Amino acid sequence: MVCVRRVAPVLLLAVTIPVWAFAQAVESASQPAAETTATTSKKASAPKPAKTSTHPPRSLHKFGDHWTAYNPPDPSTYPPNAKTYTIKKGDTLWALGQQFYGNAYLWPQLWEANTWITDAHWIYPGDVLLVQGEVVQQAQAGESATTGTPVAGGTPTPATPAPSGTGFTSMSTEHPLVTAADAVGGTTSPVPLATDADIYCFGYIGSSTEPMPNKISSWEDAEVHYEQGAPSQILPGSEGDLAFIDGGSATGLNAGDTYLLVVPGPLARNPATQEVIGREYHYVGQVKVLCTEATRSRALITQSCDEVPLGARLKPLPQIPIPLARIPSLPAFCDPASGKKNGLIVSAQGGDWMRDLGEGQLVHVNLGRDDQVQPGDFLTIYRDGIPGITPTQVLGEAAILTTENHTATARIVLMRYSMRVGDRVEIR
Repeated sequence: MVCVRRVAPVLLLAVTIPVWAFAQAVESASQPAAETTATTSKKASAPKPAKTSTHPPRSLHKFGDHWTAYNPPDPSTYPPNAKTYTIKKGDTLWALGQQFYGNAYLWPQLWEANTWITDAHWIYPGDVLLVQGEVVQQAQAGESATTGTPVAGGTPTPATPAPSGTGFTSMSTEHPLVTAADAVGGTTSPVPLATDADIYCFGYIGSSTEPMPNKISSWEDAEVHYEQGAPSQILPGSEGDLAFIDGGSATGLNAGDTYLLVVPGPLARNPATQEVIGREYHYVGQVKVLCTEATRSRALITQSCDEVPLGARLKPLPQIPIPLARIPSLPAFCDPASGKKNGLIVSAQGGDWMRDLGEGQLVHVNLGRDDQVQPGDFLTIYRDGIPGITPTQVLGEAAILTTENHTATARIVLMRYSMRVGDRVEIR
């Protein structure tokens, strides 16, 4: 048997922050080394600061004149006059973010525009990236604020879904980066409020005792997943790995069905009262059950959003539609509050270490179905002022994507100022 040595890439402590220049993301982030071969090019990691990196995808195939693990769209199918870039040996998305947007921390914009890149750690020379024109224009607008260079087309334009080879869509709403206006304009026509990755690669806050009896117990290719001297010694899995499952027909698994892979996280607490409101559950991928016995099954990981550890739980895969809606303008300076129910941002994409939140990021709030919140609804995010001294400050707008009984997942779609866990939200 041929034993394959795993190479653990260097993780970049980066966060998915769209175009806004004034919020500090990670103060000590550093650029990863460019480690590329004729077939692989390392990409900046997904936002997980203290985890082992993933191994490169194994199943390569020839696409045109190069090898890749993905199924990129034919560049001729891109819109006319679309800005594209052919990946070269030594490239990283970190460096390309700096090249195209003037800010390396904006590399997730490239990832969102090219959702056929299914592993956040790897890109391949020869694949052609679509560079979103809207984002480039925003980056230029940000530069003009400091250099005085005029930028054509200063009027906000509606968000438009970016073309994708996998059916995913990404959304970028254009408006000034930092504005003194009383309200920021929304969109004049319905737009998708999220991407498939937002729905199936983030998670939710549910019951702290939610039953999920079926879990990954071991890997079929055990030697490849074993790293002597590593803290856990067993490396995590990813897309394409075969796995053994603790659980089978007796615990509800059906051969041929696809399940979400869920990793239970910490207890979620109300930031104001510290009352436990549930447990955070993180989606790390999807797995298809190939065959079952009464208490044991075999399965194939069909998608990985993050590293898949042993013990990851199986949850039935729901079909969750991406909400379509018109994004409203933020309340103007003199507009009164809606008077509807209030809640808090409980947690956010990036974990506890993520202090500043901005447009495009995902958050959990402590309002849900029982509070008359539904997917497609909007929440105004604000910060209380000091009574008698400073007024309430409107920070941004969030769109509800999915709901539980008393919690919901939302995406920040408009912002005036950076937000943080503990800021208040109010139903529009």
